[in-house]
Amino acid sequence: MDLARRTTVPTSMEAGAEMVLERTAALVPWLSEQAARVEQARRIPDDVAERLFETGLFNLTRPSRFGGLGVSPRFAWEATFNVALACSSSAWLAGLTSANIIMLGKFSTEAQREIFAPGVSPIVPMLTGGVGQDIEIEIVGGGISLSGRWRYASGVDVSDWLGLLINIPNGSGATTPHVVLVPRSEFVIDHHSWRVMGMRGTGSKNINLGRTFVPAHRFMNWAELQAGNKHPTCPNSEPLYDFPLNTANAMSVLAPTLGVASACSEECIKIMRGRVSSGNQQAQINDKIAQVDAGGSAATMSLLRDFLLSETMMIEERIGHAGVLTPEERGLSRTKIAIASRQALSSTQRLFAALGGSLLPEGTRIERLFRDIHAMSSHFLLQPEPISEAYGRLLLGLELASGTRL
Repeated sequence: MDLARRTTVPTSMEAGAEMVLERTAALVPWLSEQAARVEQARRIPDDVAERLFETGLFNLTRPSRFGGLGVSPRFAWEATFNVALACSSSAWLAGLTSANIIMLGKFSTEAQREIFAPGVSPIVPMLTGGVGQDIEIEIVGGGISLSGRWRYASGVDVSDWLGLLINIPNGSGATTPHVVLVPRSEFVIDHHSWRVMGMRGTGSKNINLGRTFVPAHRFMNWAELQAGNKHPTCPNSEPLYDFPLNTANAMSVLAPTLGVASACSEECIKIMRGRVSSGNQQAQINDKIAQVDAGGSAATMSLLRDFLLSETMMIEERIGHAGVLTPEERGLSRTKIAIASRQALSSTQRLFAALGGSLLPEGTRIERLFRDIHAMSSHFLLQPEPISEAYGRLLLGLELASGTRL
């Protein structure tokens, strides 16, 4: 157990969470054997999804009243680290879904009864990054009529529901952003749309929605979610559901990124142990630069993983004392998260450079990891420059730019 968690007394729920960590760690050998098949399928196959479900991974952030554990998201990040050692795409889904469940845990009681019903897939793609096109909305009795097209529905092949960020007309000519929940059965998936460099197995495909009725109880005001608030009828009281939404989302993409970066470090060191340099025909393990790279990368990955867990605990403590984080506190945390991602990528790139032509053959683990870590770290929530600008504006007493997700 890491130092950050050793200072707390485990509850029965935390004991259950520790069992989930053990099960995800035990799954690594089998899941490692499936990674190439997952990539080739360009989606999470049903049997792989079922094995992930069986670990209890997606129960970590699920509300306890609906059969989950409702524990700190740090357990979800640790479980994601385990999964990432075996399969990048599965880890991506693990991280995103854990944060999406936190968001769903803020919705109305009626919506949660549908989403968290027995037998319903825990995978709920939440498309909130401006990825919709041709969206048409009509106000009708009790809700809206909705149609449109969206991209990047990660895990849609193994989902039963999706969340969509849309602008609902309010009757006065203006619109109000809301996240709405729609059954997967209403969508048509474009199975040929996910042709990408990395993260091929996430199945983040394009989807089309014909005219569909969405009742009002499946709406959640986006501004309220951004502020960390819950629906007035939300039944959940666990501290988890007070966690800042955008911080949880950023952490949910950092966790698999750091996990895959650790896998890169592990695999690069393994290759170095048996590699002979083509330049001098000497064993690479005797090269002092290789020794520096191996030691530095392993320590960096450990430091960054520890950062994510301790940062999560710090935020929970702040919320416990003050109820919410200030904009400056959210900005600082978000900036540190983005910098951690950039540091992980930089460390892995140094290792990749040391491998030379070992990276080139297709179908190897290191070639797949090379593509995956670059694809992951390109996510907009992990870019240091935009969030550093926002944090800097706060520090300088300036207004945030419109649409800033803090």
